Amino acid sequence: HAKIDRYALVSRFNPTRNASSPSTPMQVRNGHFAFGADITGLQTFLPFATMSDWGWKNDSLPAGTTPADVAAYRGVVWDGVQYEFGGPAPVEQWLTANQNRVNLGRVGLLFFDEQPKPENVTEDALEAKKQVLDLWTGTLRSTFRWDGEDVVVQTVAAQESDTIAVRITSPLLERRRLRLFLDFPWNDGTEWFEAPFVGYWNATGKHTTVLSTGDGLGKGVKAEVAHTMDASTFFTSVGGGNDFSITRVSPDAHRYEIIPSHSLQSFSLAIAYSTAGLGGISNASAILQESRRVWEDFWSNYGFVDVLSGSTDSRAEEFQRRIILSQYLLRVNEAGD
Repeated sequence: HAKIDRYALVSRFNPTRNASSPSTPMQVRNGHFAFGADITGLQTFLPFATMSDWGWKNDSLPAGTTPADVAAYRGVVWDGVQYEFGGPAPVEQWLTANQNRVNLGRVGLLFFDEQPKPENVTEDALEAKKQVLDLWTGTLRSTFRWDGEDVVVQTVAAQESDTIAVRITSPLLERRRLRLFLDFPWNDGTEWFEAPFVGYWNATGKHTTVLSTGDGLGKGVKAEVAHTMDASTFFTSVGGGNDFSITRVSPDAHRYEIIPSHSLQSFSLAIAYSTAGLGGISNASAILQESRRVWEDFWSNYGFVDVLSGSTDSRAEEFQRRIILSQYLLRVNEAGD
């Protein structure tokens, strides 16, 4: 039997897009952590979620409700059977909603003119858009042209931590016309979210964010944002790449602007999420290499099915596509402990 050309079969089915999907983001992830991206490889135009298996919070109890009320809650009784629904509405809703998933934050691009002053850019303003998820390396590569210049964004998820690495390459960086932003939503369980979006971006008064910079944040960490909602605090650590400055856009908002410190055509950084300050952050280049190494090992050394090579059945192509994408989804969604 001939040896299976695994690389050729996997690469044949790399997901490709030329526009954002309003309902289904491209994702990079590691089984514990996931980052959803629009056509820019980030969350520039659509606030897709950044989520982890530890990212949960409890809402405050409803006004006038005590822990004793929660402990005493009982639902309806039908035919002598006690159910856990149909009881007092405030407590029932709180029990239904808690704990609830947290969107850890948003990362996106900012566009500037030559001054530089902010430009209000929409996805329609981008030309030659193409996005490819390289299954073999776990790398999301997004390319487009804006104002006559090419932009390349590479996005990967670390495989051993809840971190993304981002590398942006463009002449626009050298002219200081591209920056990054971080933003943080309020999360609660009072209503169902409209998938795939999680969080409220206009409830800025319900939560707080605090920026810390300088030494003492951990090896390679240059900035850290502590995001507190009710009694839960989540940390976003930034560093592991090129130098930058970071500022809060407004005291009334939870958006922060990341400004590259030097005029270079390439800018890289890592963004890590945790429930406590980190002792350090991995270098963005190391995360890119780690993703390649782990994914190549997965595709090269684990179970593999080839129904396409040598087949004359017209259904083989679609069958093989489903097998490959199912293996990818199994690895990124079900690789827990």
